[in-house]
Amino acid sequence: MADIATTKRALVAPRFCGPRDFEIVDRPLPAMTKPGHVLIRVHACALMAGDCVRARGTPIIRLKVDFPMELGGEGAGIIVAIGSGVKSFKVGDAVYGTSITRPLLEDASSGFCSEYTVVEERMLLLKPTNLSFEDAASLPGYAVTVYQAITRGLAMAGVDSLEGKTVFIPAALSGLGGIAIQMAKNVFGASKVISTVSTGKMSLVEKFLPGLVDQLVDYQTEDVSKVVPKHSVDFMFNPQMTTLNAGIPLLHPQTGVLVSLAGIPTSNLAKLMLGPKMVPFWLGWIFDLGQYWYSFLLRGTKIKYEFVSGDPGDREALEKTGEMIALGKIRAIIRTVNLSDTEGVRAECEKVAAIKGGFGRLVVRVVE
Repeated sequence: MADIATTKRALVAPRFCGPRDFEIVDRPLPAMTKPGHVLIRVHACALMAGDCVRARGTPIIRLKVDFPMELGGEGAGIIVAIGSGVKSFKVGDAVYGTSITRPLLEDASSGFCSEYTVVEERMLLLKPTNLSFEDAASLPGYAVTVYQAITRGLAMAGVDSLEGKTVFIPAALSGLGGIAIQMAKNVFGASKVISTVSTGKMSLVEKFLPGLVDQLVDYQTEDVSKVVPKHSVDFMFNPQMTTLNAGIPLLHPQTGVLVSLAGIPTSNLAKLMLGPKMVPFWLGWIFDLGQYWYSFLLRGTKIKYEFVSGDPGDREALEKTGEMIALGKIRAIIRTVNLSDTEGVRAECEKVAAIKGGFGRLVVRVVE
């Protein structure tokens, strides 16, 4: 490791705060403390709303973190050192992957949004040669989450594909929505995909998702419930809290399936997501009480509903989605900013935190 720096530049939250207070600072080089650890010279990192949630903290779930808190849970780069137990990679390999594992809100000592990071071997894939570092950084975590949600919905429906199905996936140019549309069509064979975007993004959908959206609704000028026939949708993939209610009347009341990545988890799922210590009895009771809200929304129907939380630590799902990416069935939709541009990073992170104003994934270019 003689040629490797002893410090790195990293994007951090200096305390519990919002994106306007994020800083780019010098940090010690992270140590490889496990045989399966890999040290990566990061070229690009993707940021998500969860990074901003963890940085801001919450009065309900008190996180135990050391500041400054390094940010970024997925990215791509070049391996510069490996632990004694690493079997699948060697120094010099270009890789991409994620450091996000359950419990989701545990503090990570080393973030991807920095010049170097340490990741476990099992969380990485070789980067296809035809894939840029920026594109690769944006795909692993969200692709796994979308795959897990769609396959869970198919299991609920008792089928193994979306062939012959009409699928509603709102927010076409969101990070999750864009990947879900590609996977629904290119992998699971959906016959018809309906989606939504704002007025200013209508012209961008065909650019980023050519031939994949069969019906596109401008939610700012049109009511989706009036332009999409009632009960005409077989399967809904919901990526955001604000889009859930609009889709329910569209679903077939007897056979419809709704999987949502935004919502209230059950107490058992919350314990898996956050760790049992983060979900005391009273909080679990609130989570379970919240399930009655979904029962109310779905009253009088047989629609199958489930809130799904992605588990990027699922190696089988990571490998399956890696195959999709290598075959070009899932492509990146990104916007980029350089790590050296502190104000630019802060401004783009504000859009990520608000889940509004941007499109696709936010990728921070570390090597310019």
